Amino acid sequence: MQRQTAEERFDPGRRFVKVTGINTRGFVEFEFSVGQPDLCVELMLLPAAFEEFCLAQNVSRLGQSSETMIRRSKQ
Repeated sequence: MQRQTAEERFDPGRRFVKVTGINTRGFVEFEFSVGQPDLCVELMLLPAAFEEFCLAQNVSRLGQSSETMIRRSKQ
């Protein structure tokens, strides 16, 4: 049996956001996860609501590809 490292342990206090794009209606498309960034849900919010959500959840923002954001914003 393998032991989990401190980084692999599930911590429900940790929250993550990864922006995946901005759609043609101006919504921020993003992935939100709790505990570990591997399992996430996809959400969309208007920019002001997105910023408020991030503050309320005290998220850590994960990097995103600028190419992905450009491609998705043109769809």
